[in-house]
Amino acid sequence: MGLKRMTPKKKTILRIHRAHDTCPPPPTSMDSAEEEMQNPPSEDVEMAQDDDEEDSSSSDSEDETTRQLEAKVSSNPYDYNSHVELITAQRREGELVEVRQARERMSKFFPLTEELWLDWLTDEMKLDSGRQNRAGINKLFERAVKDYLCADVWLEYIQYCIGGMEDGLESVRAVCEKALTAGGLHVSKGTMLWDVYREFENAVLAGMQPDPGSICTGDQEEKMQAQITRINSIFRRQLSIPLLGMDGTYLEYEEFQTGPVDATVRQAYQKALEKLEKYKPFEESLTSAPAPRLQEYLAYIDYELAEDEPTRIQCIFERAIQENPLVVELWTKYTHYLDTKLRIPNIALSTHERATRNCPWAAALWQGYLLALERHRQPKEKIKEVMDTALPAGFPQASDYVSLWQTYCDYHRRRVDWTKDAESSGVDELRATYQQAVDYCKDSLQQYFGETGDPQCTLQRSWARIEAKHCKNMGKARELWDGIMAEGHGREAQMWLEYADLERSFGDAERSRKVLQKAVSKASDWPESVCEALINFEREEGTLETYDSAVARCEAQLKRVQERRAKQAEKEMVAAQAEEQKAEARKKNRAEKKTAKKQEMKQGQKRKLDHQPFVKSGGTLHTVGSSVDEEGFKVPSVPAPKTGKAPEEPPVKRAKGDETEELSFSTFSATWQSIHEATIPPAPSPTATSTGDVHVHDPERERRSVFVSNLSYNLQNPQDKMREVFSECGEVADVRLAFTSKKKFRGFCYVEFKDESAAVKALGFDHKEVERRPLFVSPCIDKRKGDKFHGFQYATKLEKNKLFVSNLPFTVTKEALENIFKQHGPLKGVRMVTYRSGKPKGLAYVEYEDEQTASQAVLKTDGLMIGDRKIEVAVSNPPTRRGGPHGEGVDDRLRSDTFKESQYRGKSRTQLSLLPRSLHKPTPTSASTSKPPAGSNGTTSSDKPTTTSDQPTTNQDPLKQGGKRLTNADFAKMFFKK
Repeated sequence: MGLKRMTPKKKTILRIHRAHDTCPPPPTSMDSAEEEMQNPPSEDVEMAQDDDEEDSSSSDSEDETTRQLEAKVSSNPYDYNSHVELITAQRREGELVEVRQARERMSKFFPLTEELWLDWLTDEMKLDSGRQNRAGINKLFERAVKDYLCADVWLEYIQYCIGGMEDGLESVRAVCEKALTAGGLHVSKGTMLWDVYREFENAVLAGMQPDPGSICTGDQEEKMQAQITRINSIFRRQLSIPLLGMDGTYLEYEEFQTGPVDATVRQAYQKALEKLEKYKPFEESLTSAPAPRLQEYLAYIDYELAEDEPTRIQCIFERAIQENPLVVELWTKYTHYLDTKLRIPNIALSTHERATRNCPWAAALWQGYLLALERHRQPKEKIKEVMDTALPAGFPQASDYVSLWQTYCDYHRRRVDWTKDAESSGVDELRATYQQAVDYCKDSLQQYFGETGDPQCTLQRSWARIEAKHCKNMGKARELWDGIMAEGHGREAQMWLEYADLERSFGDAERSRKVLQKAVSKASDWPESVCEALINFEREEGTLETYDSAVARCEAQLKRVQERRAKQAEKEMVAAQAEEQKAEARKKNRAEKKTAKKQEMKQGQKRKLDHQPFVKSGGTLHTVGSSVDEEGFKVPSVPAPKTGKAPEEPPVKRAKGDETEELSFSTFSATWQSIHEATIPPAPSPTATSTGDVHVHDPERERRSVFVSNLSYNLQNPQDKMREVFSECGEVADVRLAFTSKKKFRGFCYVEFKDESAAVKALGFDHKEVERRPLFVSPCIDKRKGDKFHGFQYATKLEKNKLFVSNLPFTVTKEALENIFKQHGPLKGVRMVTYRSGKPKGLAYVEYEDEQTASQAVLKTDGLMIGDRKIEVAVSNPPTRRGGPHGEGVDDRLRSDTFKESQYRGKSRTQLSLLPRSLHKPTPTSASTSKPPAGSNGTTSSDKPTTTSDQPTTNQDPLKQGGKRLTNADFAKMFFKK
């Protein structure tokens, strides 16, 4: 194997070496500074003084800003932005010593980004121009590479080690091997680390070559051969790993070799290429997607988990975390894999520590850290240190602190040796821990959350059960339960039942009886349950006398409860009636104002066609009058036009004995045919969009569009906001806003996408909150074509695993409702019902995993008092929508002959044409059926006479021909095709 001359690419490492050897110029000496002060530049003296004053004021302002940031960081060390702002301000002022202290303080609470580390390392290397603190800077590099997988930091570390060769070649090689272990499998950036390592070894090989004209000794030849073997090994390792650009590495290896490439290397290279082809789609998706590319990384992680290569799984997790360090779910998934699959203590614990430093607000990560410390048998002092660090982290909810304390107490319980006495077993330490947890929730959390941090007394209940079960100390357990009841839980039946169960399991029956008797008289949220528990207890444990006494006690209590509920219901009914009267008064007031406003409108103002129908006559549109027959059906009539020309239609004739003006069916049909033609909306004309472009109705565009409503009228930049909201679904082609005549936004718009699939995906954004208002997203339909949207999204049949909760206080939150109902079983979801404005309606849907849990929860929560309201809970059974389960068919309101439009909201007129469609286009009749008299309402196409404007027909009046007029019921049958 011969020796190849170095290529220009391989000389890069030497240039880097020389660049690091170059030191920055020394600072200006004091003598030169004095000389500058004695000989200032030739400028105007007054201007120089003004500049000095401005610099002084600017300096004072910067000092004040720095002091404020110092105070903010001291008061809240978990304020990330304040740390960064303080470092930036001090670095701008040139206070490098203070910057170092600020960086050290920040690194205790947060990991630093790649940019922050590179700035820090650059500043430290400038301060250490004489390279006297190489050990300290090396330690700083070691800290930097542990926070995230940053290839640039590793490259800087390698270059710094190469710049000072005092530590020898082995120290550089050790750093290179660490870099390859951390990022050598990085598909896109791993090649850089391998290339730097090989270039360094090539530079070492070049330094071993003898001078031109000299003879190489045996010792030199042996060292050179060993170095060639080392470079060859690096090539072999790199070519066995799937990396982008590995084809170029293979070409370099062929140049490096004197003979053909070994078959083993070629085979490993081919396998790596095949593997690279599988990784390329994921890498391309990462390259094309904008940062932070969370979804793309999650898909990549799932693929690596399926392949089950631990080193590669670690690498892809580290890459994802480097761009998404604040995603709690990502850290949870990573630590769970390390805890359950890899189980290497140092890797798992360091990852848990980094997770809590990146997301200190996530209590679940701290709990996982405590469990991992216990799992890997870390000392008690270390676990206590982590617990003390977690408490001031600032969790968003009080329940997070309770869960953390419960995990810490569980750790101490598992350490207790119950076979020993209390002093040596650890029971005293367990009690002290529980007491500390209870005091913390009562005192420390109250100033942050305004109430006790453990509203359900979870810690005290757990402590009482441990005292009763393991310590056999019922006195302490009763003391704890008395404290629970004194804290305001005496009205909760569930607490009394748990207390009685504890007494019955670990105490005595008499005390359990007393607890249940107290529960009957004090529990107000669910009295039926405690009454049932007391009676069942007496059936199993008591005598006939105690049973009769329990029955009498329960009946009397339930009677009092029913009376209270009746009074409460009466009060609520009175309040509801008063509210209804107020609503009716408001409605009446609005109607009066609307009537007055209509009366003030000027005559001759343009009206809508569906409010005032017209008919053609002589080329002119005339108003259609109407009359009502004895059946209550409106029959329009056409007055003669006030012109000199003869009317196109024959005059209306009166029937004998009929005082009302009637039209023959032919005239009736012709009239309504004219009305139908006159009222048909014209062909859709182009409309202007919000951007000023002309929009023509296009079915293809409608399929790519969605209708978005319930937007705030005061929404700032609604077009940009809609593009931002729906950009997740796909590329937005256009946003068409609706404005009033005064150019005010009307609160709805049309969003058009490039692809139809994006519009389908956008329908999933229905009820998504934007500016604290739920969006209403529906398909874009053309109502002129009779299209209807049948996308009713909620079920309309019995949902046995879902509960409907009503009469909720308007102040109750979703989290509070989850805490109440999750006590009875695992929840699948909770949905609060709100108005369009986002205000609560006092209704909610609670969905459980199965039907059995939901049925039990109904019994336990119906009638529960939340605040000052008694909630009602039932199995969800939505009413069937009119016209079918999905809104198909005709509204049931239109099926009644006695329907009054004023009973329903909306326009006080029917939306149906008075003439059935079947009369516009006569239908053929069978020969076997008897035909009605000619000219009647049942005239067929073959019998219908032809009329013109000049020659009046003689068979237009059905009454003169003996025909029977059709009633409203007959028209209804024809309309509904009965």
